[in-house]
Amino acid sequence: MWWRVQTTGQRIALLGLIAVALIFFVPRISSLFASDVSLALVPIYLLAYLFAIIALPLMLFALSKFVYSVFARPYLRLFRMRRYRNNKYLREAVRRGR
Repeated sequence: MWWRVQTTGQRIALLGLIAVALIFFVPRISSLFASDVSLALVPIYLLAYLFAIIALPLMLFALSKFVYSVFARPYLRLFRMRRYRNNKYLREAVRRGR
């Protein structure tokens, strides 16, 4: 999804999830630099943390969009169609009663 296509709510939610992930992972990252871990493992750990901070919230948005399109959208469409059909039948019954 392109950044300009996202709504303001999606942007705020994404930034909120990134902030929460940073709050959880900053102590671990700082302890990683303070420990005696070899310097070869530091980039691997940082890439893993970046994946958790950036990619996982994006996957959450993609999964929620899929769930909405598969499960919620057909149900809501059916609900609207039933409501329209019931109103139409009610108008016909009122017309026949007159």
